[in-house]
Parts: sequence; structure tokens; C-alpha cells
Amino acid sequence: MRYSDWKQATPFLWYCVLVFACGDLIFGLDSSSFGSLQALPSFLKDFGEQRADGSYWLETNRKSLMNSIVYVGRIGGVLVFEPFTDKFGYRAAFLLICIAQVIAVIVELTAKEWIQFTIGRIIAYFAVGMIEGVVPSYSAEVSPPALRGFFAGLITPINTAGSVWGAAMSRAFATETSSKGWLIPIAIQMIPAIIALPLMWWVVESPRWLVAKGKTDLALINLRKLRRPEDVAAGLPEAEIAALEQAIELDLSVREGGWLDLLRGSMWRRTLYACLAFFFYQVTGNQFYNAYGPSFFISVGLGANSFTYAIIVQLVGMIGSWMFVLLTDRVGRRPLAITGASLLIIWNFLIGTIGSRPNPSESDKQTVVASFVLLIWSTKISWATLCFLFASELGGVRMRKKIMMAGIFNDVLWSFVVSFTSPYIMNYIGGKIGFIFGGVAIVSLIFAILFLPELAGRSLEEVDELFEKPRFRWGWQFKNAQTEGVGHRIAALESGNEGQLERIDSGKGQISHMEQAQQTPLDKRM
Repeated sequence: MRYSDWKQATPFLWYCVLVFACGDLIFGLDSSSFGSLQALPSFLKDFGEQRADGSYWLETNRKSLMNSIVYVGRIGGVLVFEPFTDKFGYRAAFLLICIAQVIAVIVELTAKEWIQFTIGRIIAYFAVGMIEGVVPSYSAEVSPPALRGFFAGLITPINTAGSVWGAAMSRAFATETSSKGWLIPIAIQMIPAIIALPLMWWVVESPRWLVAKGKTDLALINLRKLRRPEDVAAGLPEAEIAALEQAIELDLSVREGGWLDLLRGSMWRRTLYACLAFFFYQVTGNQFYNAYGPSFFISVGLGANSFTYAIIVQLVGMIGSWMFVLLTDRVGRRPLAITGASLLIIWNFLIGTIGSRPNPSESDKQTVVASFVLLIWSTKISWATLCFLFASELGGVRMRKKIMMAGIFNDVLWSFVVSFTSPYIMNYIGGKIGFIFGGVAIVSLIFAILFLPELAGRSLEEVDELFEKPRFRWGWQFKNAQTEGVGHRIAALESGNEGQLERIDSGKGQISHMEQAQQTPLDKRM
């Protein structure tokens, strides 16, 4: 991104995006911190079983259920996101998220049995499921095109920042045996929601949603608040609203695609690619660490230092996610995915080899920790951040929401599978579970090299054309593939390449300045 692109980010735009980003903190705090929480002595004392030697532990069935059944709530949030947002808007959806999170934390804090605590986490995961759709979608709709990838991609680095926060709270109570050792880390999960609730008073509704509901006057007021004063003075918000109305009409004219269309024509391949991206995200080691990382560290003899290492892992992961967000539009999706997948193979096989040794030395333990640190970093620069952007691009104009929902469903499904099965697999093969994730990483590398298409800089209309003509293309061929028609025209306009646009239209009649003003924003809401 150029410096001129960043000048389009007004203070009020930052305010609206960052208030919604409190949802990403909720996401990170809840979905990642339980991996540390379930290893705390205070939590084990209140919700675990006592061994003969007086120590406490979560027996396998209970650990498996507490880590996996919460995904029922997440599925519910994913399914509710689209119809609720379509009817009531993004602000109402985010208020529901905050209220659900507050209720969830209260249920957890008052729990005396592990079943009530798990019910609280199911409610919290309902909020997480909605966050996955609401936050990046709102950020994308209010942002200028040049900054859309950055603002929509903030979900991963801010989510990871929440994970760092949660891991740090667990480290602070690593040796605490009274109930406050887990009550305080749980209580802080309410903070982002409490902060966001009053701040939502000044956040504006998405102009695109308002236009879709026929509230054009309010949409124009909101858009003027989001855009630069010089753009407002030049009348650009009015042109953008006019283009949004035109885009809504186009959207209504192509909204005939049903769920079965995901398996028809060229769409089946796009659906498969989106599902595979989320599969690789969860089954190359990331979800195993989120659910059981600190417990695994303790199992190899790292004691209370396990929680310190958990903080380091999440910090490095946050660096990786920021790297992806800042680099993906510059270097492309494919190079980052190939690099990350290659490294995931190395770290998983190191964990499988060294983590399964019966009497690991100190150097072995440190190697395992370093491998997990680099594994999470490698995931964040590849599948963890790529999958959300990739799935949102693959559907083109007509099927993007359905393909995104299919991808997120796979995200939840494989999160559940890994969380539920890992304790049982660990009982049989221990640290060799790393070989399973390493094998999946090999498959992900093959997919990234042969099939992953490069879609950076493409308009949604271009994506449709790329997959239709021809019906099959190797992954590396997408970058230099030529398109024509409206998709190419929109991409040329958004890149400011007017000379190229004139060459495209030579012999067809030139586009007038008024037509350009109407067409330029056509892809702003996609």
C-alpha cells in the first residue's frame, strides 16, 4: 500500500473499525486462553479429579468434552450471523455479541461444576461464531478499497493480541491454588465487551447496509463522516452512494445462487479450495496448540514456565499475523502460503520426534518450545490469516457469502475434531501426534504449490472470469492470466490505470467521465 492510500484512513474510520475490533479481542481471549486455563492448578482443583498422590487433573473424557462441545455454540453463531445482520444491521449484531459475552462470563464465574462452566463457554463461542462474520465484514464495507484488505485482515493480529493477553493472565496465576487463580483470568474476558458497549453509541452503521434497506439519506450522512473532508467537499460520497445503489441492484439480480450451486460448474472447485484452506489452518498444529499447548509443555516437564512459553508463542504469532496483513497485497498470497506450509512440516516433525522421547533433556524441551513458537508463527503468515481473505475472494459476486460460510463451517468442524480427538490420540502415541499434523502440512504444501490461485489485486468479477475461462488452471498461472470485460475494467479503474482502461475500450467507444464515476465504486462493497 502507498502512503496516499493510508491518507484515506480518517480518524473516525479508525474509531469505528477499532471499536468493532474489540470483538477480535473477545475472540482471542476466549478461544485461545482456555488452553492455558485448563492447566492452572486452581482450575484443576475446582473442576478436575484428585489423584492418589493428592494432585488434580482433568480426566480424558472431561478434557475432550470441555474443549470440543463448545463448538456447538460457535456453529450457532456462524449460522445466525447472516440472517441477523441482514435484518437488523451490523451495530445490532455487535451489540448482541457483547451482551452474549457478558452473560457467558457471568455463567462461568458463578460455576461450581464443570458442566455449568462449559455452558458458559458455549455461550461465549456463540459470540465468537458471530464475530468471525460480523467484524471483518463491517470493516470491509466501511473501508476505502485500497485499505480493505488491511482493515478486514485485522481480525487475526488483534485476535492473537487477545491470546497474548489471556496467556499472560494465566502466567500470573500459574502457582495459585485458590479459586481466584482462574476467576480473575475469566473475569478479564468481559473487559472488551464492557469497553465496546458505550463506545458503540458513536459508531455508524454500514452505509451499504443502509442503502440495501432503502435508507439512502442516513447512508450518505454516515459515509460523509467516514470519508476525508476534501472528498466530502468534492461530492465523492454522493457518487459513492449512487454507485452503491447500482451495486445493490446488481447484487439483487444475481442473488439466485443456492446452496447446491456450490457443487456446480466451476464453483465446486472454489468451494473445495475454501474448505481446504480452513482445514489446513486447523489441522497443521494450530488448533492443537490452542487447545492443549501449555498442557503439552507441562507433560514434557516444563512446569510453571509452560505459561511463560505460552506468552512467547502468542507474541511471535502476533508478529506473524501482522507480517501477513502488511505483505499479502505486496508479495501475494501464494509465496506466503508456500513458505508457511514448508516450515510447518519442519516444526511438526521436530515436535513429533523430540516431544515423544521418554526422558527428554533440557535441550530437548527447549527445542520443543522453539518448534511450537515457530509453528504458530508459520501458521499466522500462511493459513491462519489467508483462509479468511481467500474464502471471501473465491465466491466472486454471486456466491461469496455462501462460500465463506462453507469455509467457516469447515473451520469449526475441524477445530472440533482436533479438540475432541487429541487427548485420546495423546494417550496412545504422546508427542508423536506431531507426525500427524506434519503429514497434513505436506498435503498443504502440495496444494499451495499446485492449486492455490493468486487473487491479490483482482476484482470479484475477475475471479468469476478466471475460474470460468478456462475451467481449470494451475495455481501459478492465475497471477499473469489476462481478463477482459467489466472485471478487468473495474480492476483498471481501482488501480488508477486510466491509460490501460482507454486501450481496453478502444474500438468499443470511450467511457465518459460520468460513467467512470459510476463504475469506479462498483466493487467497493465486495
